[in-house]
Amino acid sequence: MKRMISLGVLFAVLMLAVPEHGGADLHFALSKSAPEKDTSVDSPAEVRLWFTEAPEDGTTSIRLVPGGGDEAVATGDVSQDPDDGRVFFIELDGALGAGQYTVAWRAMGQDGHVVRGDFGFEVAGR
Repeated sequence: MKRMISLGVLFAVLMLAVPEHGGADLHFALSKSAPEKDTSVDSPAEVRLWFTEAPEDGTTSIRLVPGGGDEAVATGDVSQDPDDGRVFFIELDGALGAGQYTVAWRAMGQDGHVVRGDFGFEVAGR
């Protein structure tokens, strides 16, 4: 009887340890950005996001908000990099003033899950 319980516990532990998708992590997520999170930079010309996979067409949004503000900074439309479908960016309409900024993004993965997040960076004063 103890052996059957031990085998059952071992089986349960092994099932929890095996990834659901055959070992590959298939979760849609942001993998990196420029500017990077929590960095201090000169005013960027654009904000660029790299995702772990190409989002569903037409589902990606990127907003840039100054620290403490509610209104987004004026930018161009969200564009997809023609050479890499996982990369999206917005071009800024002008130089950013010194201070804190938050990038808020949202996109939908190929599996239909909507993922969103935000991160901050600082534009250094001169």
